[in-house]
Amino acid sequence: MLQFSKLNQAEKGGQMKRLLFMLLIPIALIFSTIVWPVEVNGQGAPLVLDSFVDGSGNPLVMLGGLRGSDDFIPHAAVLSKQYRTIRLQRLNSSRARLKEPLPPDYSIATEMAGVLRTLDKLGVTGPVDLVGFSLGALIALELALDHPNRVRTLTLAEPPAFWVVSPEELRDTPDMRGMYDMVLTLGPKVEPTDDQLIRFRCLLGQCGLRPPEPPGPEWQEWVSRRSAMRGLSAVGRLSGDINRLGKFRKPVLIVTGTATASFHRRINDILAAHLPFAKRLELPGQHAAILTAQDEFLKSFRTFLEQHR
Repeated sequence: MLQFSKLNQAEKGGQMKRLLFMLLIPIALIFSTIVWPVEVNGQGAPLVLDSFVDGSGNPLVMLGGLRGSDDFIPHAAVLSKQYRTIRLQRLNSSRARLKEPLPPDYSIATEMAGVLRTLDKLGVTGPVDLVGFSLGALIALELALDHPNRVRTLTLAEPPAFWVVSPEELRDTPDMRGMYDMVLTLGPKVEPTDDQLIRFRCLLGQCGLRPPEPPGPEWQEWVSRRSAMRGLSAVGRLSGDINRLGKFRKPVLIVTGTATASFHRRINDILAAHLPFAKRLELPGQHAAILTAQDEFLKSFRTFLEQHR
């Protein structure tokens, strides 16, 4: 009887082990399919950004301004005949369109990490031709300085790189200080207002704007741009050592609108003075001259790329 009792206990133990194993299988499957955020300097970053790829050839990566990847749709249509164009949608632009919140610790490092991980996902691990406009140019600049091995050429169209300006000049230049102070109010949890978008555009030289009437496509575009201002405090919080610029030994094209805001011209002047292999390109127009003077830009841009093949 004692032997029989031990056998029952062994069978019961085996049954319990099998039951526990069966319960653990679905839990393991659940955890194996979770996509965990990547930690970058203690901040969560997206695994991949939305990307729009066309053409073949050397990879050409494009980062836009408030309109995100849409800024470079017409450029990519032309350039994709010769290059593999990769338009990336920044996190703050995609979250704005989806009406989703940004991470509370959103930063330029968050966007930069997303760019790198997306390129890895696309199999683009070698040097790329990198072009950015406005906020996209700031992200491109930071990526180039931190990861020069990932960049063949760098094209910057008016990045809001306030960190290259001395504290004294930033304090004493009214229009530059006005934009700097404004972006600091636009945290990742702040929902921008129409008045803030109007003031933002006026500081860039487009004064007198009014919100369009809802609910047409112009209104939707307005709302998208307004929402994409969330997180712009990351621009003002960014800091750096200006000596980093001198260590970047790759070709750089700096694009400036002839009638752009004076603070953007000043930032471009500083960048051109400190980047060893910088060339300048003046285009007719304001801050968005790279978009509004598309034909002139593409002609000079193609020549720039061909010179550095």
